[in-house]
Amino acid sequence: MSSASSYASSHGAMASKLRTLALGSKPHVNIVLDDEQSFYSTLDKLSGKVEIAVSHTTRFDEVEIQFVGTTKTFLDKMPSTPGLAGGQSAFHQFLKLRQPISESSYPQPRVFEPGRTYEFPFVFVVPEHLLPRVCKHEVQHESIRDCHLQLPPSLGTITSHDDMGPDMAKIQYQIAARLTAASEIDGTPKHLAIRMKTVHIIPTVNEQPPVNVLGDSDYILRSEKSIKKGVFKGKLGTLVIESEQPKSLRLPRSHNSQETTISTVAIVKLRFDPADANSQPPRLGSLSSKLKTTTWYATGARMDFPKRKDCLFDHRQGLHSASIGLSSRCMGNVEWVSRTESASDEEQLARRDSGLSHQEVPKYPSPSTKYKGDNFWTAEIVVPVALPKDKHFVPTFHNCLTSRTYSLNLSLGIHSAGVGFPSLDLKLPLQISAEGKGEVDARSRTSSIIEERLAELAVEDELLAAEHRGSWSYNDLETPDSTDLPPEYEVYRRPIVTVAG
Repeated sequence: MSSASSYASSHGAMASKLRTLALGSKPHVNIVLDDEQSFYSTLDKLSGKVEIAVSHTTRFDEVEIQFVGTTKTFLDKMPSTPGLAGGQSAFHQFLKLRQPISESSYPQPRVFEPGRTYEFPFVFVVPEHLLPRVCKHEVQHESIRDCHLQLPPSLGTITSHDDMGPDMAKIQYQIAARLTAASEIDGTPKHLAIRMKTVHIIPTVNEQPPVNVLGDSDYILRSEKSIKKGVFKGKLGTLVIESEQPKSLRLPRSHNSQETTISTVAIVKLRFDPADANSQPPRLGSLSSKLKTTTWYATGARMDFPKRKDCLFDHRQGLHSASIGLSSRCMGNVEWVSRTESASDEEQLARRDSGLSHQEVPKYPSPSTKYKGDNFWTAEIVVPVALPKDKHFVPTFHNCLTSRTYSLNLSLGIHSAGVGFPSLDLKLPLQISAEGKGEVDARSRTSSIIEERLAELAVEDELLAAEHRGSWSYNDLETPDSTDLPPEYEVYRRPIVTVAG
């Protein structure tokens, strides 16, 4: 009997503790999307509901549902004095849309009862661009601000995708649900429960004009090299390799994009200026191509497009690069064409793609520095470029704290008798753009349906103008409390450094 009594007593005590824990537990908040997708794009609708359930009667004041976009960056300090340590970080909330909730949607009085699930619907539309108040800092020219006001893609926040983003740069979009109530002591609002649901955004990104590479050491569009006949045999001539920025790689809007090959081509032009009339073009080796991905990040607002040299002299900027091998092909059978200096201008010039420019561009490279004015040789190589399907690529973008750029690195090997295997290298800027909703609608919908869709978005557009907010904070990791700065923030706030004791 004593053992049975002891068991009953302990069992009763356990049940009492469980009831106490249940009564003291927080409200359960769940976010459910109506049509959850792997990613969302510009003008896509994010609709769903927030479900709230409680284990005991809970008084509340408000249910907040928001769609927010944030950028977080981190940069290790390189202390010049022993004993100094830490890092810098920055936070930028560039998007905040609020779902209005009507009074009739709340229970009266505002008390949640156990045994019921309360539902609050929401509808958000991914905006086409950000409001000007989001980027108020100084810029070198207004085209920089235009880029900063474009919606950036998600970066480094979806664990199922390898987007080659470093831990030091994160761009995240979330649907946030908060249940708040005023404190009984001083009336200040307190959070009863918070729930966040991350969504993946790949906005529409149009192809931009070719990058201006004049004076930019990050890119190489032309290279030339003297070729020798052999050891102690004199020079064979000068080989020139040249190319332009290829058309962008365009990401499809379709969610089964892994089944689609995303490709473009680079046109490589060769010119050989012989040292004498009897010199023939050298034998070419293989042409290898690599795609280089660079993520730029900073803890201060960037006033210009990022460059590698800036990261060397500005301790608030950093970069992370990754290279992916694409292909390697033998160029031994390239067909050379013999030409003379008297070639007509019409033969030398070809019209550039009308989508980029109406300028005339040479059909083959201009003479090398060693050209003697006699005959020369030209050739052309078409290099296909396709994105690997085992990686997740985001469009090229630039915002106030982060950027993602791409380059196509080409290396052409040369067979030179007795003096090894020299090569000529190019580094071409390469864009990745993303297909827009209009491009898909043009294939699948009539114009009247599009007009109806735009009419449906009118209310959301007004909401965007009214509720869109941007906020900044910069903080040193040694400082325990972050500092939220208004849009008119101090552009390059000096870090606070403390000496370790």
